[in-house]
Amino acid sequence: MLNLGSGSRRFREVSKPYIDAGIFDPLRRRGATVVHADLKREDGVDVSGDLFDPGIQARLRALRPDVVLVCNILEHLDAGLRRRFPAVLDSLLPAGAVLVVTVPYSYPYHADPIDTLYRPGPEEICRLFPGYEVVAAAVVKSSSYGAEFVQGGPLRMARKLIRLLFPFVRPKRWLSHAHRMLWLFRPYLLAGVVLRKPTTTYDRRS
Repeated sequence: MLNLGSGSRRFREVSKPYIDAGIFDPLRRRGATVVHADLKREDGVDVSGDLFDPGIQARLRALRPDVVLVCNILEHLDAGLRRRFPAVLDSLLPAGAVLVVTVPYSYPYHADPIDTLYRPGPEEICRLFPGYEVVAAAVVKSSSYGAEFVQGGPLRMARKLIRLLFPFVRPKRWLSHAHRMLWLFRPYLLAGVVLRKPTTTYDRRS
């Protein structure tokens, strides 16, 4: 399994421990080999570099992954890179391999380093990969920002409210924080698809 945009080991196991506990640990227990790839060179990243670099693509293609995870990357690509991205992914997958793509559907602004606010539904994601078999496609409901807000405890809640008074301090981060308030009482929604590359010769770039 190839996990693109993996983040560091600390991100997966400490900051957001449910990622490793719910996804990668069960896979390792079943004998799967997981390769983590990210732009940044950090602990827990097996292949680091720009995915649009042909040299990086060649390294990832050589792995011949059975499954490629692309979780919450598309919204962080500008329009030009986003148009190129499906062809890059297609080039990494051998025939018959599975592609899992998730993108926020109803979710706050979150710059990393940018957020284009691209929020496609499952059908739109599927259209990016014509010819692929759709194994599953759904909008998944998660928790609300209100649940996160209360979970932080009174002190953290107070700090977050005070932070709203200072938009001129780190404006991008402030915007992300303020925008989350719109999800105080409504759930986050995620669009996700599971696709299978056809076993017949296919080139989406033609």
